[in-house]
Amino acid sequence: MSLRISEAVIWQETGEGISLYHTETGDFHSLNDTGSRIWRLVASDGEREPVMFKLSRDFAGSNSAMSRRIVTDVEEFIGAMIEQGLIEEVPAEEPAVKEESLS
Repeated sequence: MSLRISEAVIWQETGEGISLYHTETGDFHSLNDTGSRIWRLVASDGEREPVMFKLSRDFAGSNSAMSRRIVTDVEEFIGAMIEQGLIEEVPAEEPAVKEESLS
């Protein structure tokens, strides 16, 4: 499953992080520095694994215990965003199949 920002969410980067507005519920959210970084990675990558890998690499380096903690924290953050309707899980797009002509 891929991740994407809900079409019902308007978001803007601010000096303190990212501000979110859910147009269907009227809820406002402010993300701190770490939450904003995860949000931007979801917006650009659309997949859990690259988001977790990048944050783990940047913050934990080769510390495996710290890396596991980061993965857990990112999973919890993404899960909370999905529950609130801010991020959606969608089926991964299948690669296009090229048609080959028989000659």
